[in-house]
Amino acid sequence: MVWVVEKKVVHHLMDVGFEKIKIPIRVKFEYEVKGGAFIPDSLSTHTLYNKKVLEKRYPQLNLDSLENSINKTVNKEIFKDLKGCE
Repeated sequence: MVWVVEKKVVHHLMDVGFEKIKIPIRVKFEYEVKGGAFIPDSLSTHTLYNKKVLEKRYPQLNLDSLENSINKTVNKEIFKDLKGCE
């Protein structure tokens, strides 16, 4: 059993009507590898992005929707990396 910790920067693209925003997100994810295989239940992620600037610049932004779409983007990128390791 081995725990792997990886860090990467993922970009989330968002269209707010009059412009497209490219949000950089720092992601740290950890997972367990047993016998050379990824254990899906062991995945843990931590994300960091500048939410305060987005709130200030785009006050009409739905923060719950933003959080959900960022989580989808992060998960998609993580699983793309994990599939490449197999």
